Amino acid sequence: MTSSGLSRQLGLGSLTMAVVTSTIGSGWLFAPFYAARSAGPAALGAWLLGGVLAFSLALVFAELGSLVSSSGALAQIPLLSHGRTAGFIGGWSAWIAYLALPTIEVLAVLQYLASSLPWLTADGGQGQVLSAPGLALATVLLAVLAWINLAGVGWLARWIDGLTVWKLAVPLLISITLMLAAGHWGNLAAVPQPPAQRLQGMVTAISSGGILFSLLGFRTAMDLAGETRQPQRTVPLAMGLGLGISLAIYVILQLAFLVSVPPEQLSGGWSALQLTAHGGPLVALAMGLGLGWAARLLLLDAVVSPSATAMAYMGASARVSWMMGRCGLLPGSFGRLNRQAVPSVALMFSFGMGVLMLLSGPSWQTVVSFLTATLVIALAMGPVSLIALRRQLPEAPRAYRLPLARLWCTSAFVLATWAISWCGTSALRGASLIVLVPAALFALADRQHLRQGWWWFLYLGGIVAITGLPFGLVTQLVTLAAWALLVFPLATGSRLDQAYPGAQYQPIASPQ
Repeated sequence: MTSSGLSRQLGLGSLTMAVVTSTIGSGWLFAPFYAARSAGPAALGAWLLGGVLAFSLALVFAELGSLVSSSGALAQIPLLSHGRTAGFIGGWSAWIAYLALPTIEVLAVLQYLASSLPWLTADGGQGQVLSAPGLALATVLLAVLAWINLAGVGWLARWIDGLTVWKLAVPLLISITLMLAAGHWGNLAAVPQPPAQRLQGMVTAISSGGILFSLLGFRTAMDLAGETRQPQRTVPLAMGLGLGISLAIYVILQLAFLVSVPPEQLSGGWSALQLTAHGGPLVALAMGLGLGWAARLLLLDAVVSPSATAMAYMGASARVSWMMGRCGLLPGSFGRLNRQAVPSVALMFSFGMGVLMLLSGPSWQTVVSFLTATLVIALAMGPVSLIALRRQLPEAPRAYRLPLARLWCTSAFVLATWAISWCGTSALRGASLIVLVPAALFALADRQHLRQGWWWFLYLGGIVAITGLPFGLVTQLVTLAAWALLVFPLATGSRLDQAYPGAQYQPIASPQ
């Protein structure tokens, strides 16, 4: 047990598996298709660029994770460096995204199952929505995931370990099978495009194509840090290993998808590609190649992979709200633990919110950009907090120290700014409103650290304004980079003089 009451049972293997299972969810079933439609063969480069962006943030959080080894640390870190207003914004944006993720993953399961069980959906006028039986089944699935989480982190680790082995094996098997069975390597021939158009396609693939959404699972190591043995060593390693494994699988899968599309379906270009057989685009390819067993395996995995990811994120959302409750950013009842050392009140609230979200009928395709924007807003605080905490806690033990921290964090902040803007104007505006309106109400009620958090409103307002201007992509990227470079020193300079004691910070001795 830790001084927080949480039980430290997770080792490097289990935490790495948690990162992988959070990263390889419904994204592997959808992202290769949408990325290919957006960028064609350049989707391979888009995955690598998305990986660079994710790794740049992951290395920042590797040091933060070695310093702040508590579950729900995405809420604790900005509170520690910048006080209550910034802490609320960081924790709230992460929590909102985490609350939606289990629901989206469960909806992905039912979307695939509906191809074989049509009674799960009904015509909603503007597309298929869950029927009454489908809604009941989705609720049962969320309840099962909540029950597994309530049983304790040991149970959660055993489920994650077993399911992640499956999730690693199936994408690799499907990728190799598709490449061997089709092998249309001519599909990789580059279609002549102006550089700006090719770059726009890659940006679209990274954002609304689901690439960045799929690669941000490294943060799960932060969310479970308080239940990890030797967290200062284990959390950074799990982030790097989990993200590296996941990125390799996604690149292989994207390559397999590109070379398995029948060339005749590309007569109108990649952007016109349509694959609509039972169970989604990968199943359509498998059935077109006569691989019935692969199609059945894909349908089975369409249940397993999103369910495992939903299970991990339900636990993560509870731990973020648990930390916010402990730190006074949410009602104190959220900080309670049950006899299994699990934040039960926070977990049941996450379950209830998931059921309510089911009633609104969202779909994977329509919410990826919004969720990505909200998640990156939460992660953009990392580079700012790292520089601030280097000043505030210079002697605190860190098992990992980011080299060239100032340069790296500045670059990561610019990349995060680009990623937020790439999610599209409507998604960006929606995410900014859902983050900043509650934050403004919180700041009006609690003015304790408003001066240290004001830059958040300036920063997001500037991004919304710049993306609304009629700029070309290159001009917009240059303008956003200049804006990030202007805001970053203001943000780091607005830190507290000393780390906020109300953040429940308790330094842990470096592992021997």
